[in-house]
Amino acid sequence: MTKATHRRVLLLAFAIGCSACDARSPSEPTPPPPPGAPSPPMVTAISPSTGSTARPTRVMILGTGFLAGATVTIDATALMVTVVNSATITAIAPAHAAGPADVVVTNPGGLGGTLTAAFTYSVEGPFTVTPSTDVVDAGGGMSVSWTAPTARSGDWIALFKVGQRYDDDWYDLTKGATSGTLTVTAPTRPGQYEFRYLTDDGFSADHSLALAHSSPITVR
Repeated sequence: MTKATHRRVLLLAFAIGCSACDARSPSEPTPPPPPGAPSPPMVTAISPSTGSTARPTRVMILGTGFLAGATVTIDATALMVTVVNSATITAIAPAHAAGPADVVVTNPGGLGGTLTAAFTYSVEGPFTVTPSTDVVDAGGGMSVSWTAPTARSGDWIALFKVGQRYDDDWYDLTKGATSGTLTVTAPTRPGQYEFRYLTDDGFSADHSLALAHSSPITVR
């Protein structure tokens, strides 16, 4: 064997040995997260676990790792939120179509936690408000009756001009009764009016939030 041949054999053996060593080398371990890296929040419970198809529902969300500025969605619908502390959030879930929904808490920075199908929207109603007459003299007497299968103590009925959002001309609480009749004095201003059944959400009189509208009443 010549010196050149011997050198080629040694180089080939060295290359094969290095390749074998590389094949047997373990992969590099995954580095641990840096100290102080944020952890995602964890959602463990929501109370109550049912909401309404007709009115907002106040809820309390429990878990760990909630940060100031966290947001909450139920079935991708954003809630009005107050972060009480790292383990408690209070929120208002708006009315929504019936069915189960995921509860998601997302901290500033984007890390989130999900409690799957933890909240269920149930059908509520139907609600009705029915005036005793469709025409009344200004300042005259009339009455209004209602049905509310899932009434709450703060629910109320008010009389508004048709299309008006606020400034009711008359109102009274239903006191949680599922049905009843109230006596009403008609407004002194002529015009078209309607009764609305309104939820106990802080006395918002916005007509878009009414659970029921009556037929129009003409005050003459």
